[in-house]
Amino acid sequence: MSQKPEFTKLDAPERKRAYHFPGRIVTIENVVAVCVRPSGTHRLETADGRKWIVNPGWLAIELDMDAWTF
Repeated sequence: MSQKPEFTKLDAPERKRAYHFPGRIVTIENVVAVCVRPSGTHRLETADGRKWIVNPGWLAIELDMDAWTF
């Protein structure tokens, strides 16, 4: 049986998180929790309860936030 992912709740939610992939940018707003898996996959939860899975392969992550939260 697989282990339940450990999410880190963000003290101050991110206004926006943008993953820069070759030829494409994926933007997710109001991120309140993050789980980084050993595979590099990112699992995100937004303030409205939406869940996102972002596979590795991005070149950079752009964070719109006031301070580092974890």
